[in-house]
Amino acid sequence: MGNEIRIAVVADICPTFGLEDRMLEGDASRFIAPVKPLFERADLVVGNLETPLCEAETPIPKCGPNFIIKPALAPVIRDMGFDCLTLANNHTNDQGTPGLERTLETLDAHGIARCGAGMTHEEACTPAEFTVRDQNVAVFNFAEGEFSQAQENGPGAARLEPFWAERCVLQARERFDIILVVLHAGNEYQPIPSGVTVDFCRRMAAAGADAVIAHHAHIPQGTELFEGVPICFSLGNFLFGYEHTPEKWDLRPCWYLSTVAELVFTDEGATLELHPYVQTEDLSLAELSPTGRAAFDEYLSRSNAILADPARHQAFWEQEARDLFRGHRKNLPKYAQDLNSEDPAVSHRAATVLYNLVRCDAHHEAIQRGFRLMYEGRLEDDPQVQRELAELLQLVRDCFGS
Repeated sequence: MGNEIRIAVVADICPTFGLEDRMLEGDASRFIAPVKPLFERADLVVGNLETPLCEAETPIPKCGPNFIIKPALAPVIRDMGFDCLTLANNHTNDQGTPGLERTLETLDAHGIARCGAGMTHEEACTPAEFTVRDQNVAVFNFAEGEFSQAQENGPGAARLEPFWAERCVLQARERFDIILVVLHAGNEYQPIPSGVTVDFCRRMAAAGADAVIAHHAHIPQGTELFEGVPICFSLGNFLFGYEHTPEKWDLRPCWYLSTVAELVFTDEGATLELHPYVQTEDLSLAELSPTGRAAFDEYLSRSNAILADPARHQAFWEQEARDLFRGHRKNLPKYAQDLNSEDPAVSHRAATVLYNLVRCDAHHEAIQRGFRLMYEGRLEDDPQVQRELAELLQLVRDCFGS
């Protein structure tokens, strides 16, 4: 390969709730100032655009919010240093086909490479292609996608399905020197990824990816070197417009902790380093204090050790599944009742929720595992694993220490 090639990858960019106006007012790069040196030394910078770029609101029925930001943000994001935006996520189709079409047109008009979504599924599965130091580089992007997922060969996000995703990577192996696969998948706010998420990532590596980077969980998760291929199971967020609130801070401090994956490719293979940052109260990114960095390093080390031990990994995921299933179990009777309501709006809402629970791999796995644990008489919590999960989440809080 000769010269080394550096690629920086970040997770969700979603400057909603007023942040977009602040970014349009002046130098938006001030919001990511500590990250700029990483971007400047990278040959390629990849970010996940977690929202449509369009003016008209044409929201689809779904679970969760329908995001939208102004198309004028496209050149601003480009000038922050992004060369490629991945679109396979659960919000890319929030404003329906018109919003997706406008997003694609806007990115193309501003010369921003993109992948992971399209007006056909075939287009969505097509990688972004680059020539870097005489090397052919492909960036593929797939997602569980939820309500944004393309159906058949229609518009939407590229489906994270074995036939499509692995086949695309396998077929591209002979054409490219470097293949990066970016996934949007997993269970939100859980420190340890499920077996399904881990399997997705490893299968991409086995299919021929040179590196696999995932996001969606809104919390950094562990890393591993799988058969020589570096994998990150979740980067956390990057730049969201959610203001700090006591409620959000108390429940989800992980929301404001992000990492940037720095990949270095040489003839000897690829290496991965995670660079952690916190999103401060004014929504700009900042480096961790020495105390915070020590907490992050401990968090990552302990997470990686769990992932490296199959028995421990299963025990941790099963405890997370118990916690997730507890909420689903409580609500399932209401969903079933609403499904038979004479009010079409109520029954449609119930169908929407249930459809999402069975079609999305992350939700489906949590419910399936919960029922299995219940069937096997193992639904009681594991106190030791609960304590260790609480310690991991405390380390996340400690990342914000001064």
